[in-house]
Amino acid sequence: MMKSSLLFILTILVLILAACGASAGNDSLEISDVWARPGLADGNGAVYFLIDNSTGEEDTLISASSDIAQAVEIHISMMDGEVMQMKPQHEVSIPVGKTEFKPGGLHVMLIGLHDDLNTGDNFQITLKFQTAGEEILEVTVKKP
Repeated sequence: MMKSSLLFILTILVLILAACGASAGNDSLEISDVWARPGLADGNGAVYFLIDNSTGEEDTLISASSDIAQAVEIHISMMDGEVMQMKPQHEVSIPVGKTEFKPGGLHVMLIGLHDDLNTGDNFQITLKFQTAGEEILEVTVKKP
């Protein structure tokens, strides 16, 4: 009798754990299409990507970092009259759904590159989110 009760409890626990594991894979921030333009040492560069937030809750991108540049900031490009301007963003709301960091819009700015960025090069950046924590991205340098 005790053996069958223990087997029943273990079966229930396995089913519960399996159900938790199945749903966790669908509730995440997925970051794809990560790329940067070529750039010269001591110049600036930018990183672009697509965030798919399927967590069911809004998150906030609060910072970005990389060893590739002296400083890394989150920026947005926007028209001010007839002039395109870049403005630093202290944080960026990431609503449920897709948020695109693209040329002419949101991007991660690499200020004071330590080395040239040539087509085909790869480097890493880290994005820090308020809820999701840190995400390390592999960036590929390519021409737009």
